[in-house]
Amino acid sequence: MFEILVYPGVAFIVIASMLYSGIMRKLAARMQNRKGPPIWQPFWDFIKLLSKDTIQPEQARPGYNVWPTLGFVSVLVAALAIPIGGMAALNLPGDLIIVVYFLSFGSMCLYMAGLSSANPFGVIGAMRGITQMVGYEFPFLASLITVAVARGTLSLWNINFFQVNYGYLAFWYPFAFIAFFVSIMAKAEIPPFHTPTAHQEIVSGYYTEYSGTNLAMIEMTHYIKLFALLALGVAVFFGGSATIWGFLAKTLVLLFAVVVFRVVFARLRIDQAFRLTWFFGIVALVDLVRVLL
Repeated sequence: MFEILVYPGVAFIVIASMLYSGIMRKLAARMQNRKGPPIWQPFWDFIKLLSKDTIQPEQARPGYNVWPTLGFVSVLVAALAIPIGGMAALNLPGDLIIVVYFLSFGSMCLYMAGLSSANPFGVIGAMRGITQMVGYEFPFLASLITVAVARGTLSLWNINFFQVNYGYLAFWYPFAFIAFFVSIMAKAEIPPFHTPTAHQEIVSGYYTEYSGTNLAMIEMTHYIKLFALLALGVAVFFGGSATIWGFLAKTLVLLFAVVVFRVVFARLRIDQAFRLTWFFGIVALVDLVRVLL
């Protein structure tokens, strides 16, 4: 019970997710010659949102208040199944499938939230998100299938500790790793893949109408999803982790790389994002063919 609720469970994941989001914002600001918010800003934002009123628009459809919480629970379950520092709160057979399913379902819940708001900007953002999802799931799955087939297992635990003993699978399957890295940026909706929430065009996209606790759940879903994807990258490609210090070091290296790409590249149009993610999906197939042959 301690592992599920505290470490490496719910409490650790929630706190670390907000901290990583704060670090990402701070690094991006420094790279753009800005001071940026303090790294603990996500904590204050989350607490403040919980204290605000939750407003439901008149045109909202059934599920408006359900989808944000359901998305939060989904990505949290996915994070619990990923090895963190050599431990996993939910060490289940075939946990790779569990992680892929709940991460995808968590994203779909957010897009359903936008559709249920019946706001024009929310609907457009949700449709963009679904379109982008069709694009990034291909390289995401292709890269993970490459590793799973190569190691002959669907256990993240086994893949994690194989790397601890034998080295980084990113060097063994570089095309799959590159595709995975691009797909996690798209999956986390980090620039240049933030089309579903493009503030310059559609206010806040699919969560334009949300406030209070519902908005807090959406923000927390984003925080945890990014943390879970970084943790998955370490477990599957980036050398695995046997200690918490190794896990933190490797996830922060991946986070730094994500921030660099966030700062360097401008936002893509939805059609550009779709084509780019499918291109990297085809790139990932190069390593998959190598493994099968």
